[in-house]
Amino acid sequence: MIRKITFVSIAIFVFISSSFGVSRSFAKARLTDFDAVDAYISAKMKELGIPGAALVIVQGDQIVHLKAFGVADASGRPVTPQTPFFTGSTGKSFTALAIMQLVEAGKIKLDAPVQTYLPWFRVANAHASALITVRQLLNQSSGLPHSIGQTQLANTDLSDSAIENNVRALGKVQLSAPPGERYEYSNANYVTLGMIIQAVSGQSYETYIQEHIFQPLDMQNSFTSKTEAQQDGLAVGYQKWFGIAVASPNLPFVRGSLPAGQLNMSIEDFGHYLIAQLNNGSYQGVSVLSPAGIATLHHPDVQMSGSTDYYAMAWEVQHFQDVEVIRHNGQIPGYTTDMILVPEKNLAVAMVMNTFSPMLGIRVSRLPSSVLRMLLGQEVIPGYEFPYMRVIYALVLLVPLLHLIAVLTTLRRLRFWRRSAHFPTRMQVTRYFLFLLIWNTAIAYVLLVILPSTFEANISTVILFQPDIGWVAVVSGIFAIVWGVISTSIGISMLRRTVQSPKIVEQPYVG
Repeated sequence: MIRKITFVSIAIFVFISSSFGVSRSFAKARLTDFDAVDAYISAKMKELGIPGAALVIVQGDQIVHLKAFGVADASGRPVTPQTPFFTGSTGKSFTALAIMQLVEAGKIKLDAPVQTYLPWFRVANAHASALITVRQLLNQSSGLPHSIGQTQLANTDLSDSAIENNVRALGKVQLSAPPGERYEYSNANYVTLGMIIQAVSGQSYETYIQEHIFQPLDMQNSFTSKTEAQQDGLAVGYQKWFGIAVASPNLPFVRGSLPAGQLNMSIEDFGHYLIAQLNNGSYQGVSVLSPAGIATLHHPDVQMSGSTDYYAMAWEVQHFQDVEVIRHNGQIPGYTTDMILVPEKNLAVAMVMNTFSPMLGIRVSRLPSSVLRMLLGQEVIPGYEFPYMRVIYALVLLVPLLHLIAVLTTLRRLRFWRRSAHFPTRMQVTRYFLFLLIWNTAIAYVLLVILPSTFEANISTVILFQPDIGWVAVVSGIFAIVWGVISTSIGISMLRRTVQSPKIVEQPYVG
C-alpha cells in the first residue's frame, strides 16, 4: 500500500513538474518585452519626422501587442488602433487571396491564359497577349513593365470602370520580357488580376473584397473607398517638403490601381488578417482559404532580380539571418506600410505610418523589420539613404540658381552691348544666343523627361511621391522653355539690328 502511495505521489509530482516546466518554457517563448519596442519606434519617429504610426504583433492566433503612436492629422488627433491608413502594395496580397478563393471555387485556373477570363485583354504584341497566364501575373513574371504601373498611379479616374480602363490601356504597352521569363514588379499585374476577379465573380472588386475578406475576418475599420475611410477617421498622409513633413489631406485615391495597393485598413484589422495568414487561412474559426491555398500563396516561385529573395504570390520570401520570413511592404504618397510573417516562430508583425519620402531611402521603410529583428533577438540593421537621390535632389534644387545666374548674365551682357561704342558681330550674337537656346532646351528636357524616366514614371507621379523635387522640376523646366523663347527672340531682334547697322560691320566688337 505504501509502495502504491509512493508511486502515485511520484507520478503526480512528475506530472506537476513537467507541466510547470512546459508552462515556463512556453512563457519564455511568449513575447513580453514590448516597452523596448515602443521606445525604439517613438525615438525613430522623432528622428525621421514620422507624424503617426501603429503597430500590431501577432503570436499564434492572438494579437499580443497593439500600439498607436503620434498624430493622424494636422489637428493633433491621436492615432488609435482603429484608425484606417492607406496600406499601399500590401493590398496586393488581398487580390492574390481573392484569386485563390476563386481558384478553390473552381472558377479560375492558375495556368490558364488571362484571355480565358478577359477575352479582350491585349498588350502591344498580339502573340504575347495570348501567352500571359494568371500565375504569371501573381508571380510578377508576365513581362509587364514596372513603368506602366508607376505611370497609372497618377491616373485619377474614379469611375466604376477605372480598373477596366487601366487594363485596356495595356494594349499599347510593350512587354519588357517574354511572358514567364523573369521577374519584374509591376502594379499592372495586380490591376489585371483585379479585373479578372470582377469578370469571374460578377461583382465589383470593392464588393468582392468586402464580402469575402473584410467581413469574414471581422475587419470593421477597413475600406475600399477613401471617402468611407475618411468618415471613419482616415489618417492623413504627410509628404516631405524640403525635409519638413506637411499634412496632405487631398492626396489622390487611385481607384484604377485599387487591386495593386489602394486599400485602407486599421492596424487592429491588420492583426486579424495576419492571424488568418499564420493559421492556414482561419481567424476565430472562420476560414477564408484552405491550408493548401495559403501554402500556394506563400511558396517562393520566382527569384527576384538582383536578389537572393523570391517572389511568391504578393509575398516576398526572405531570410533574416537563418529565419525565413514572408513579407510585403507598401509605399504610396503619404504612407508607408509593412507586414511580415515568421511561420516557424508562429509570429507576425505589421506597421503603418502616415508618411513616405524617397529622399529618406529605406530609413522609414526599414522600421517594421527592425522591430521584428528586436523580437527575434537579432541585431537591428539601420536604414540608409540612397546617395544618388541626394545627388539628384541637390542638382534639381541647383537649377533655379543657375537660371538666375543665366538671366542676370544675359541682362548684363545686353546692357553692356547697348552702352558700348562697339557692337557685337552677327557671329557673336548668333553664338551667344544659340548657346542659351541649347542650354535651356537641355535643362527642360532633363527636368521634364529624363528625371521622370529615371524613376520609370512621368512627372505627375514624381510630384505625387516627392512634391518638392517634382514642382521645382516643373517650374524650372517651364521657366527654361519660356526663357529659351524670350532669349531667342532677343537674339533674333539683335541680328536684325546688326544687318541694318553699318556701324557693326565697320567697328566689330572684340572681346
